[in-house]
Amino acid sequence: MMYISGGDKEHDLIFAESIRQATDATGDDVSATVLFKASGKGEGDQHNGVRRYTAQDGVMTEDGTFTPGDDFAIYNPGELTEFIRWSAEKYPNRHYILVIGGHGSHFSPYNDLKEQETPPSTRATLYDSYHRMTSAQLGDALRQSGQHMDAVIFNSCEQGNIELLAELEGTADLMLGSPFVIPDLAYDYTSLVNDLRQGRSVEETLTLTAHRAMNLWQEFHNQEVVGLAVVVSRIGNLTPLWEVLRETIDKMSNSMQDVNYTTDAPAKYGQTYGEGYLRALHSKVSHDLDDFFQTMRPYYSLDLVDFLHAAYVESGNMRLASYINRLDEVLSDIVVTHRQTNGKHDFLYTAYTNTSDYQADVREQYRKCRFEQLTGWCDFYENLMSYGHELSDGRGLVLTPIAERIIGDWELIESFRKEGGKWVLNDNDDDYILKYSLRPNGDFFMVSSIDDETDLSLNKWGDVNDDEHTLKILDEELEVYQLTENIMVLVNTLPNMRYKMRFQRIATDEKTLAERMVGKWSLSKRYAKANGVWTETIGDYPLECWSDFTESGVFTTYTRWPAEEWKNDNMWWSVNESTGVVTYYVPGERKERYYRISLENNDNTMVMYYSEDFNPELEEQTTTEYKDVLVREN
Repeated sequence: MMYISGGDKEHDLIFAESIRQATDATGDDVSATVLFKASGKGEGDQHNGVRRYTAQDGVMTEDGTFTPGDDFAIYNPGELTEFIRWSAEKYPNRHYILVIGGHGSHFSPYNDLKEQETPPSTRATLYDSYHRMTSAQLGDALRQSGQHMDAVIFNSCEQGNIELLAELEGTADLMLGSPFVIPDLAYDYTSLVNDLRQGRSVEETLTLTAHRAMNLWQEFHNQEVVGLAVVVSRIGNLTPLWEVLRETIDKMSNSMQDVNYTTDAPAKYGQTYGEGYLRALHSKVSHDLDDFFQTMRPYYSLDLVDFLHAAYVESGNMRLASYINRLDEVLSDIVVTHRQTNGKHDFLYTAYTNTSDYQADVREQYRKCRFEQLTGWCDFYENLMSYGHELSDGRGLVLTPIAERIIGDWELIESFRKEGGKWVLNDNDDDYILKYSLRPNGDFFMVSSIDDETDLSLNKWGDVNDDEHTLKILDEELEVYQLTENIMVLVNTLPNMRYKMRFQRIATDEKTLAERMVGKWSLSKRYAKANGVWTETIGDYPLECWSDFTESGVFTTYTRWPAEEWKNDNMWWSVNESTGVVTYYVPGERKERYYRISLENNDNTMVMYYSEDFNPELEEQTTTEYKDVLVREN
């Protein structure tokens, strides 16, 4: 099935020759159908009109029943759907190959379409004057036809982009196209048809077609006229590709602020991974006008696979290795053959890029394409560009709504203070704040520690402003410099200093000893130590005795006897994570008090050791020792 738009009077003749090559080679086992619209830009039948043909045994016959009219729109996907259905009716129960012929186009950042038209949401696959059929429309046309294709061949330029793969996925088994321009000479359709007639599979036939083309096209390269490339891909099921790209892109999005510690050039020691990603991006998107190989590569694009490889090396992010290797494994099942006239493999599937802010309207159109929705590429690209713009101030991606994205537990990784216009790393703040926990109910829970001494506090957060990227914690307004799935950067501006904290998300089940102590504990048994032996103090129990440790960092003790009771409220406490020694203050007293605890029975039993005189430096009791066994109530 050959669906072809001439576009101009020169290509009217060129495409007519390609059609002749294919139809002359037909036989009783390989037939052809053709729909050809001439450009209307010359004199005579060869440059005017729309015709439909069948071809069998080398004879091409025009369909006299086809009356398209003067306003026939070959770029209308409905016309392509109808052509496919008509072809299948003429030759039912066959294997089908669709050839799209015409001027292909990259996704242009300039809206050169007529005012009444909608800009394309992906690269154009075929156009007639200024009217285009986009990749998405082509995919829809194939699906609407109800006819599965064995292959789609693009006899048009710049149809080797990854957005096109996404739009065509599942409509055909194979696709032959080029990320660059292709010569007018195009493909050898005579040999292609003969391969099929000799019983070769469609995959083998397309592979041979690609190799033959490159063997002939090589002369353009040898004479340093232009570089060329061609790819044959399996497009029946690309789910593994989208999955690994999404995971890789997400991994890169969430690691821009991470620091490289490898010393292998071109990665730079001490820089962030994001800086490496930016270098990789600019090295791949740059169009080297002095390199004839790149003369006709599409603008506003880079090879996605090549970029990801470069990002790994430029950033030094060792964790990307498994993602990139898995991507290559997936591609080995997708790419049947990939050849370039320079012998390299750095232009496989191009992806759209846009480094200029004034093209934002076109970028929004791009967001509608299926590839972006499957992988998040455009979001990553824009966030990386924003990261580059704000790198000097350390800003990054902020996911919104902040109030939803920020919920969870966060661990401080590093902190900085602003000195002389630069962020200077603090030495030990990451040892001080162990956890920020922001909860849906507005509670702000913090776990902090100095020299292994952990204390808790509970306050409030809120007043989120998604436009300004701010929120309040402890009644102080903080700026959100970055917020991804796993990274959070907050900046606090004080009267004499700016303070920046970088957190990473942690699992909610990771708890300190202090957190595990939170709850109400009731006395179960009490022991005294006599002559080195613990003996239960039977008959000497109060009617009620409990301790209640709260996330606010205070605890209450209560004991009731038959004739009296006593209660100490709101005593500040902390605990040493290693030794279990609890330090606390009784309100109104300035003297520290101590006891030691351990948690047993899945944190449902607390054993409390104490005496009238405990020496914390020696970590031992100096008088009679006691041991209370308390059981958790809540």
